[in-house]
Amino acid sequence: MLPNVNELRQRLMDLDATIAHHEGIVEGLKQDRDIVFSQLSASVSYPILMLPNEITAEIFNWCYVSGLRLAPSTAPMLLTRICHAWRELAFSIPALWHKIDEVELTDPVDDADFIATWFSRAGALPLSLGMIYPEHLESHHLQSLLHCHAQRWQSLDVAAHVDTLLELDNSKPFPGLVELSLASLGQHEQDLSQVEAFRHTPSLRRLSIDTLPPSLLDLPWTQLTKTTFRFISIAECLSFLRLATSLSEFYRTGIPEDEEGDVESVIGRAPFCHDSLDSLLVSVSSGAESILHFLTVPRLKTLELQGGWETCTQLDTGRLAVPFFSRTCSTLLSLKFPMPPSLPVHWFQLLPNLTTLELVYPAEPLSVVGAIRALNRGTTPDLLPKLRGLVISRCGSNRVDKDLLEVLESRCDAGDVQHGRLESFSLFWPQSEIFDDGVFRLPLLNVGRLRRLAARGMRIHIGTSTQNSFY
Repeated sequence: MLPNVNELRQRLMDLDATIAHHEGIVEGLKQDRDIVFSQLSASVSYPILMLPNEITAEIFNWCYVSGLRLAPSTAPMLLTRICHAWRELAFSIPALWHKIDEVELTDPVDDADFIATWFSRAGALPLSLGMIYPEHLESHHLQSLLHCHAQRWQSLDVAAHVDTLLELDNSKPFPGLVELSLASLGQHEQDLSQVEAFRHTPSLRRLSIDTLPPSLLDLPWTQLTKTTFRFISIAECLSFLRLATSLSEFYRTGIPEDEEGDVESVIGRAPFCHDSLDSLLVSVSSGAESILHFLTVPRLKTLELQGGWETCTQLDTGRLAVPFFSRTCSTLLSLKFPMPPSLPVHWFQLLPNLTTLELVYPAEPLSVVGAIRALNRGTTPDLLPKLRGLVISRCGSNRVDKDLLEVLESRCDAGDVQHGRLESFSLFWPQSEIFDDGVFRLPLLNVGRLRRLAARGMRIHIGTSTQNSFY
């Protein structure tokens, strides 16, 4: 027989009372725990908290990693979440708050308030901001954000649709802006007007543009000293180089899809001579024209070539660079390029003053024995006579084999005044997602012979670009 209604109600009231009683006990225990925890925290001395604030502040500065998207799990925001003392100290260090490397804007008002609060802790330091500005946001919000700190910007990195950039006006100068990066989100039409927002930038020296032709920009070209272009056509690059007369570093990566049609407009022209360039990086391909065909750089010291050369023949490598090297042979000191199956020895015969050579190991398992053997001074005594540094990057330690060791040994001692000694050898491991730390290693071979080379004075680095694991 079921209990009657009154009994059930009484039972429910009793249970509620018991629950309330135990909840009161639990709440009291929580309060006691908090008191004990506070007493314990006050009694325990953590060594790092005993450091002077000046030292801790310097450690905080080193915790900052450039290039990361803003997140609570990265410095400086992470440092404010450890304890009250660290929070107060982090907020008092202007160097932690003078830049935001990357933030994607979503709400114009909230984002503007957040950025203003962030930079309010930067004291009087110059400001740097990297942002992604979605197409659906109106351009006047971006203009307001840029103008708000116009006098203090040192570096700006803006990724936005070209129509948004075109709608910005040039009513405010940016007197301290040294570095500007612009990226176009989405396609742009031909015959557009120019982006004039950054016309008044008297301190601008470094420019980076991504998929945004320089002809669409109104900038003080003659004062630029370094530029990085991504997916910009050869014709646009050459037109820019004619204007940037003070440029010393020019980097061009990525080849636009319409490159072939664009090149037709410049084929047949005499190579353009740029007198101030001393550092050049370009993407090349065995199936496309190279900007090197259209350039003469009489003061060039550093050249890096990028691209997939796994299928390059000796004819390809000759067509790509020999004419350029014949016009730029006496000044080049450093050369880096992907290692093709057949090392372009004919290049090196044009570069008698080269002191540093970096070969990027191919991603595909190609045979590079012939390429390595070509550097053996016993076989080719007059090849690269002044070479002092040899670097092989994206390469596992197991590639330190007999042929490579013979090359190093043949160049370890100076032959005569005209044939210098190889002073350093570096092997940089490739990156791989297979391993937890992202670095691909294999057991180091021939350690004894490497140690003997080190004993003879050769500096040897084997590991990542920042950490030497040679022992």
